[in-house]
Amino acid sequence: MIYKILIVEDDKDLSTMYKIKFEKEWFEVLIADNWLDAVTLLTEFKPNVILLDIMMPSMDWFETLRVIRNLAPSLSMKIIMFSNLDSKEDINKCMKLWADAYLLKANTTPKDAVLKALELIESTKILMDGFKIESEIRDAIKVCPHCLNEINIDLKLYK
Repeated sequence: MIYKILIVEDDKDLSTMYKIKFEKEWFEVLIADNWLDAVTLLTEFKPNVILLDIMMPSMDWFETLRVIRNLAPSLSMKIIMFSNLDSKEDINKCMKLWADAYLLKANTTPKDAVLKALELIESTKILMDGFKIESEIRDAIKVCPHCLNEINIDLKLYK
């Protein structure tokens, strides 16, 4: 199966390098270099994974992450935050705001990004005639992207 990834990165050299690696691993790849293109492509392209740079010109990553999560075409879409911000506070904020993973650019190779994307895609299993659930519950407490209140998520699937 060919997976789809949307790379949201303003550094053309970096996005090209990652695009080449993902294509070699049989991903269909699109690149957006700004938040508006990212949101537009998200609804048209419907990627399995988004590799989302945090620090981009004229882009509030908090708001972009919120909009992307609201427009997510399916619950199985994964978001990997991609940045050189390495404080625990930044990483925790990303993870509480619905990111599925956080990769530090300085420590990540294109191969590492591919492996993380595949790991996240494979963590979603199809059960009970098409119901999708996470095989692992990473963190049961999330933060609402609108009001910033903590919420608990409990899902039960009935047929």
